Amino acid sequence: MKKTWSLLLILCVRLLTGCQANDNCLEPISPASLSQNVYDDLHYEWDTWNSLSQEEKMVSGHLPGCCQRSFDDWAECEAFLGFSIPNPLEECTWLEQATYVGMPIGFQNTPCIKASWYGTEAGHVEWISVDSGYRNGDIRVIISAMLYGNPTDTKSSNSVSSVELERQNYLANLNDGPLQISSDCTANYYSNTAYQAYGNILYRFRVIGTPDIPLQVEHTMEQVVNAFHFYVTLSQKNKEIHGIIEPQMKAKGGLQNVSYQYQQEQFPE
Repeated sequence: MKKTWSLLLILCVRLLTGCQANDNCLEPISPASLSQNVYDDLHYEWDTWNSLSQEEKMVSGHLPGCCQRSFDDWAECEAFLGFSIPNPLEECTWLEQATYVGMPIGFQNTPCIKASWYGTEAGHVEWISVDSGYRNGDIRVIISAMLYGNPTDTKSSNSVSSVELERQNYLANLNDGPLQISSDCTANYYSNTAYQAYGNILYRFRVIGTPDIPLQVEHTMEQVVNAFHFYVTLSQKNKEIHGIIEPQMKAKGGLQNVSYQYQQEQFPE
């Protein structure tokens, strides 16, 4: 059973993210922003694939051009990829770090962070996805940050994965609001899934619990969405402050000659 529900925060999200039209959302990542690590793994992946015989390729279930890496923490993943990916859940003290599927650390040796990306044999990276998991008691919370290559480039059939389909679905439903939330209930679990774009990143937040605690799952999702909105607001406030401070620094000869007040914000519990 699936249903779609919305929050009263939709207008706030629209104002915060600025994601009001399809052409303003999910701008492509710059190839120059990616580290050499990403391209080295991609080249190795294609070299390995091309070394297989035709028979080996036919029986292989592997997607050529798809790379994966696991990490112990989000910062380590960012260092490998070569650029920063904001993760508002990292600052939530009410969440406990878990594996990238939201299970307790140590579960089947599953890593905390998983990065996946797909690229063509020519070296064009078409998408990147980074997953991390947390726990709120017995409730699993999973964040996926998805970035995309230039959409004007020709897409291969292999690149039309779930990551690409999620982008297409989000943009197709953007007129319904930039915050898209759905719920799913089975005999084994109850979950909420939310999609939200910020800058060139499409975030997927998934909150999962047992079928007998739907209200706790929905409350946790509200906390997650609030944390995201708070992060966006704080980021924009920082940009505004730097927009005031930096010109003053240049005019007055350094930070020591600029006076300003800034109150440290705390993430909502």
